[in-house]
This record gives sequence, structure tokens and C-alpha cells, in this order.
Amino acid sequence: MSGLAVDSYAFDRLITVEAPVEREAADALVNRVFGPGRYAKTAERLREGNQPIPNLSFVMHRLGQGDETDRSIIGSVRLWPVKIRDAHNVRGEMAFLGPIAVDEAHQSLGIGRALIRLALKAAFDSGITAVLLVGTPAYFQSFGFTRAEGLTLPGPVDYKRLMVLYNPAYRGEALTGAVDK
Repeated sequence: MSGLAVDSYAFDRLITVEAPVEREAADALVNRVFGPGRYAKTAERLREGNQPIPNLSFVMHRLGQGDETDRSIIGSVRLWPVKIRDAHNVRGEMAFLGPIAVDEAHQSLGIGRALIRLALKAAFDSGITAVLLVGTPAYFQSFGFTRAEGLTLPGPVDYKRLMVLYNPAYRGEALTGAVDK
């Protein structure tokens, strides 16, 4: 078998549910990737004082070469509970996706896509009605996201970037109203 080459990159990564002890490292990754400016964004209003949905936040580890204790976090994604309200009451519940953070040295390798796919599958398998996000349409349309018509956020946002993906099992009408935590 001399001369056989195997691309082992896929074996150097592992996605797991974010454990409580990993929260600080995942937060540090998000801060490195997005910087302090992210706190000014409307999306952060949905995260402040909120907690990610249990078992629907994921991290990707880079497994150390020869050092089994090195499981550096190189990617992170979280889903947050949000409610859709009209003037009278709660009309439905969704999950708010983000932020999706990938360490700069590991970007453009499909890590973000892998984390998003897993988060969506887990959300819909758990019965979540829909997943909402603020993002680049050209990127997120490839996952099936469409413009979220009839939804508003608690602050300024470019509504062309507010997108939603409904659970394939959901048979109701599109949710409309004000999004809040």
C-alpha cells in the first residue's frame, strides 16, 4: 500500500452538544470571531438574559494530534428560544439561530455548514416549529431559509436578512408578529 494518501481532516474534528463547562470557551470563540460590535446588533437583544435551548447548542472540536486531552473548540452554534406575539398573546414559538462562529484558522472548510445542518436537524427532530435568523440570504437560502415575512424584531434590522425555515413536519400557516424572548 505504499503511496496511498488519505485525507484525514474529517477524522480530526468532532461535533458534540455544548457542555456547560464549554460555554466559556464557546463564548470566547464568538467574541474573537465577531468582536465587541456584535453586542450592538438587534439579534443580541434576543440573547441577552436568555439561555440557549438545552441540547441544541453545538461545538466542533479539533482533536489534538497525539494529545488526547487537546479538544480545542473551533466552531460553535446555538439555538435560542423565542416567542412570536401579536397584540393579544403568544402565537407561536421558534428557535433563533446564532451566532455561528468558526475559528479564523479553520474557516472555509465547511465547519459552519456542518454545524448549521446538525443544529437544524436536532431542532426539527425535537419538534421546533421553525428556526429564525438574521444572515446573508445567498448563504442561508442553500439550507432552505426564506425571507421571514410578517415578523418583526425588537430593534432595527435589515428585513431582507431576516430569514426563517419551517420544520418540514409543520403544517400550519406562517407565523407573524413580534419576535421576543
